[in-house]
Amino acid sequence: MRKNLIIALIALLTASLSAQTPGQGTGNLTPSSPKTTKTTPQPRSGTPSNTTAAKPSKLAPAQPAQPAQKQTSPPAASARSGQTTRTTSTSRQPATSTGLAPATRPTSASSNATAAKTTTKPAAVKMGRKGRPIPSVPVKVNWMTLEEALEKSKTEKRKIFVDVYTDWCGWCRRMDDSTFADPFVAQYLNDHYYPVKFNAEQQKDIVFKDKTYHFRRNGARGTHELAIEWLNNRLSYPTVVFLDENFSVIQPLPGFLDPAKLEAILNYFGTNSHYTTPWDTYEKRFSEE
Repeated sequence: MRKNLIIALIALLTASLSAQTPGQGTGNLTPSSPKTTKTTPQPRSGTPSNTTAAKPSKLAPAQPAQPAQKQTSPPAASARSGQTTRTTSTSRQPATSTGLAPATRPTSASSNATAAKTTTKPAAVKMGRKGRPIPSVPVKVNWMTLEEALEKSKTEKRKIFVDVYTDWCGWCRRMDDSTFADPFVAQYLNDHYYPVKFNAEQQKDIVFKDKTYHFRRNGARGTHELAIEWLNNRLSYPTVVFLDENFSVIQPLPGFLDPAKLEAILNYFGTNSHYTTPWDTYEKRFSEE
């Protein structure tokens, strides 16, 4: 009995000693003593740290170079007090009264209103003859060949306007630059006539009203027979010729014509007023409208 008591006491002492001494190499945790972690105080500014800084991702795109800025280190725990110290960054941009540097300069309301008026203000409209607004987009005469005009007449009957010219004619070029560049003349020609450019000295044969016309040479130059017929053998350039819907000559008009004069003549023949109204009467009424 005594022997068993001694064995029990020895076992109790052994268990008591095991509870007071932490196990080494056994992997057992002792619940009576919590595990502590040794912390290393933050190094002072300028002292290299033993810890390895995180490397930036190699997949991150390269950032453009930024202007040099003064900036303190990010918030770090104080080694002495254990509290977090808040630090602010400074840059070359001056701070406002609130201590915050705006990213962009604010625009005043008056500046915005001025910009809006500038962008929304319509362009000034220029006025032409008879108080009509001049189109903002230039209008050009849709010139065509005689063959093209005859082909179009098969589907839509119109009068044909022919500008008979030569390459050496200076007044012909002047009419191109001034009279035919006029937007009202060009628009009326495009809407009511088939406008044709005809070189009086071209040499190719032309079939017109079932008749073939040839180039007729005269010394170093020559004249096309169709031009001779249209101009009644009075070769003067420039000359404009009006043909009716059946390709018959209404009238040739030789000489330079300014935009206002030609516009009145175009309306005179275009409205068939030449059948009912003398030209002098129509011209006066047209200019007063």
